[in-house]
Amino acid sequence: MITEAQERVRQERTRMSMVRRTLGAALEGEAAADNPVPVYLACSDYLKHALDRLHAQDHRLWERLNPHAGPEDAVFRDKLDRLKERLAASEQALAGLVAARDALRARGAGEREGFEDEARRFLDVFLNILSASRHSTLAEEEAEFADADWDYVADNTADAAAEEGRLFGEVEKAAPGFMDSLPPIQPPPGH
Repeated sequence: MITEAQERVRQERTRMSMVRRTLGAALEGEAAADNPVPVYLACSDYLKHALDRLHAQDHRLWERLNPHAGPEDAVFRDKLDRLKERLAASEQALAGLVAARDALRARGAGEREGFEDEARRFLDVFLNILSASRHSTLAEEEAEFADADWDYVADNTADAAAEEGRLFGEVEKAAPGFMDSLPPIQPPPGH
């Protein structure tokens, strides 16, 4: 059975996917082609918040799973090592996107091309490293976690939920109607 904490994380991840797809579409001229800068900024603001939460959740996930992976369990150990590697790659990619966002916000359209290059690098990492390997520890989570573990990993707070909702609304304003036109996605299992 899915806990309330898991459901909230699932909703966050689904909306993060929608924002990621909106950013990709803006880069391809499919969303706000006449002036994509507001979409770029809104998507980047959302992704910064969402990925900061995801990174913190995954660090806590590793912290809770690590004691269950004995030294002789090479497969489980490898999954945890890969989780740490994906986290490092994601944190680095997000730092690049945020720096490009900040330059775009500070210096305007002259930074658009640099932002677009960095955003494409970010999306490449997101799609080819993070999404390709998500949920690699799902079986271990389901076997080892109690509701209290899920609550700890999710760290759902009213403030985080309010900020996520506000930033999601900013993306909807920057690309009106666009996210409604996205094909539906299946919410990710587990976390």
